[in-house]
Amino acid sequence: MASAEIEVREQVKFNWFRMCGLLALLVSLGLAVPLSIGGLEALSLFVSLPLWAFPALLLAMLLAWNLNLLRLRVLLDSQIKDLGYWRMMRIYMATEFVSKTTPMGAGAPAAAVWLLAPHGVKPISCLVIFGVSACMDAIVLVGLMGCFLVGGFAVSLGASLWLSLFLVAAIMLAVIIGTALLLYRHKLLFCILVSTPGFSLAGPKGRRLARKLIVSLHLALRRISGLPCWRLIFSWTACLFYWALYLSTLYLCIWVMGGGVSWIESGFVQTIAMGVGHILMVPGGAGGSEVSGTLLLEPALGATLAATVILLWRFLMLYLYLIVGGLAMISLIRAGSES
Repeated sequence: MASAEIEVREQVKFNWFRMCGLLALLVSLGLAVPLSIGGLEALSLFVSLPLWAFPALLLAMLLAWNLNLLRLRVLLDSQIKDLGYWRMMRIYMATEFVSKTTPMGAGAPAAAVWLLAPHGVKPISCLVIFGVSACMDAIVLVGLMGCFLVGGFAVSLGASLWLSLFLVAAIMLAVIIGTALLLYRHKLLFCILVSTPGFSLAGPKGRRLARKLIVSLHLALRRISGLPCWRLIFSWTACLFYWALYLSTLYLCIWVMGGGVSWIESGFVQTIAMGVGHILMVPGGAGGSEVSGTLLLEPALGATLAATVILLWRFLMLYLYLIVGGLAMISLIRAGSES
């Protein structure tokens, strides 16, 4: 028994060392890209930022975190117990840490299930909350990114503004209708899942298990949709303001550095940079976001200033999450081992 425990501990240590090595590699890659474009002048310009710049940007990020936390807290309020603000914030940041260290944030739902289980949140309810919040994010993001894309392409393509707005509205309507069908028509979702090529739950037993799972999801969604109207309105409002602030971080970095790029243009660049980072399937989008963001900003800001802005932006969008989320994860693991 003792040898087994030692082997498990050694395996855990190996995993931690492997994760730390991966994070160091990602951070090095993210720093190398803008520095190779802007040179050491970008680093010196980054270091010589005004003293008020970092507190202002950190305050904006703290506000964004709390907006998203409030939204999730409202959706989870009837299910959690003995979970105060400080511990909820640590769970949220630890989940974000896992999201940034896995391709496309695939590990975040499992981390949330594990961290919320001691507080009475059932795994199926946690996954439903993730699904609902993801649908809300998709609807809001389609609208905001549609505005950015319209603003970014309207001048260069000479497209009609009314036609562009109509296309954005049509896309949003399609997303809303598709989301409603998948959420409220669980039989349709069941048919889609079991007919998917390579679906692992094949055969009669698999179909029964899939049906039970989807029915449970459907019932949990019904409970969420039965929340008071003020809770749903509050969660939607928090979601809207969260993404508006989250997609304004690049503009804030440009403004702090004294650049002359509009909010629409910076939002367009940030949307493209984040999309490239997700497409590459690299944890945190390291490398892809830096390359695309720097190249898109270089014509307007120059190589040095563009590289400095991207360094500052990636510090807020990746490195800050790794630092705060990593510390939150360590504190939660220590608290769990002590209890």
